[in-house]
Amino acid sequence: MAEIEADEIALERVLTQGAETPNKTQRPRFDNPLSAVSESQSQLSPNSNSQITRNGRSNEPTNANPGFSDLRNIQTNRTTNSSKPYSAFSDGQKWFIVIFSALGAIFSPISTNIYVPAIPALAKAFDTTTEKINLTVTIYLVFQALTPSIWGSAGDSYGRRPTFILLLLIYLLSCVGTALCPTSAYWLLMLMRVLQASGGSALIAIGTGVVADIAMPHERGRYLGLFNLGTTAGPALGPLLGGIFAFTLGWRSIFWFLCIFCACVLVPMICFFPETLRSLVGDGSLPPPLINCTPSALMRRKRELREVEENGESPEQLTSKRAKFKPWASFLLFLEPEIALMFTWASLYYAFWYAILTIFTTLLETQYHVNEVVIGLCYLPGGIGAGISGFMTGRIMDIFYQKEKRRVGGDHRQYPDEFRLERVRFMILPYHIGILLAATIGLAWATQTRTHIAVPIVLNFFIGIGVGFLTTTTIFGIDLFTGQGGAVTATFNLIRCALGAVSTSTVQLIVNRVGAGWCFVLLGGICLSATPIPFIIIKYGPGLRKQRREMSLA
Repeated sequence: MAEIEADEIALERVLTQGAETPNKTQRPRFDNPLSAVSESQSQLSPNSNSQITRNGRSNEPTNANPGFSDLRNIQTNRTTNSSKPYSAFSDGQKWFIVIFSALGAIFSPISTNIYVPAIPALAKAFDTTTEKINLTVTIYLVFQALTPSIWGSAGDSYGRRPTFILLLLIYLLSCVGTALCPTSAYWLLMLMRVLQASGGSALIAIGTGVVADIAMPHERGRYLGLFNLGTTAGPALGPLLGGIFAFTLGWRSIFWFLCIFCACVLVPMICFFPETLRSLVGDGSLPPPLINCTPSALMRRKRELREVEENGESPEQLTSKRAKFKPWASFLLFLEPEIALMFTWASLYYAFWYAILTIFTTLLETQYHVNEVVIGLCYLPGGIGAGISGFMTGRIMDIFYQKEKRRVGGDHRQYPDEFRLERVRFMILPYHIGILLAATIGLAWATQTRTHIAVPIVLNFFIGIGVGFLTTTTIFGIDLFTGQGGAVTATFNLIRCALGAVSTSTVQLIVNRVGAGWCFVLLGGICLSATPIPFIIIKYGPGLRKQRREMSLA
């Protein structure tokens, strides 16, 4: 964190002191892969007396033609008062990037339980027990918790674009392998589920890092809200799609659908998705490294290399120094008090939500005796509610943030002592949690007492509304450690998936003993017992942030 703060301070100095007198001999910067960036947005000149290196230190200027300023590894995650925009991407380009990130990230949650409606058919096809097929769901959750810790840090080091594409390719091949898996090889089914989890689960962490790269704090809510629309709706859409395909075309069609869907996202991403990692491309206008280039950016890079060589300059000016790959970064972040407390608190409610998602299928089948298609349709209102909640939560959080920003005259990075970050970000949390608890417990009692099926369907919609707390928690984590968006999300994913695996493996046992109603009263009580945690963060969070700043500057 000390290096990041030093880089931010160095860049602030360049922006405020040297951006007014651009070098007329300097060649225009490498333009954005989606469209050309204007001169006023993309050009950042060095100070007339010095140049800033990658680590933020000042060096004496050399006699070489400046070409590209050596700013490619500076973490430009600080909002400044200069005219330099935070991101060179236009609003339209940002929406394009976020939408494709969301489409990629949806594969992780949708694959968790998409074939839950087909579990009986799979058990029959593989001539094994239902418990063994359920084990493939459990092992997916285990790897869903572990692998983002590695891939999230890879995205923070090697870039979002190559990591995103590699993960989608692994996921695509695993879907093909599962669809072609012979029914005599149960072990191969397990292996394919491991590869599916390894390829798909980290996409949420990478996508969240992309949002942190291109969005300022006061606009992260709307972009991350859209991004979370897919990730929160996925668990509800999975059973619907799985039920339809299993009931009509058989269980193999589930994985052929995922394969085709993944290919439809992967191909445009290879062609058009730009690199956004700020340590490599700054605000998006600096030239990306070779493996981070889109096809059009690669052609422009070759043209720039030729021009550099013709002018007698060094091609090393077009290279970028990557941040160090730290696969343990997610585990180290859990040692930060606010991260540990907030993510543990939110993960309890995530496990509570996943418990009702898991048991809902069984409750509908045993209490209402409906088929797979109807079961899938009953999940749909929850997905719609989660999508609406994720999008609206982000908008509302942006409104609260901008109001506080106007009060103090800047954002939480400019005025960290005056800006009430914790209060602003947590303001909407009580509404989410209250709706989630009331709707979930109500749904459990409604199904146990066999009320009309419309009642649990409507309550499922409100459960989706309550899931907006995931957006709030993620944005708060990114605010604390902006330069490590992938690692932050991977840390959250690790904790919530671990608790989610515990809840999904035990909820059926509890329901069998005490019934669905009392089961979720018990689980809700466990969640409520952690209520003091957000208030602890609100009280001690500002002091902890100040302590980290002082340590980073020491």
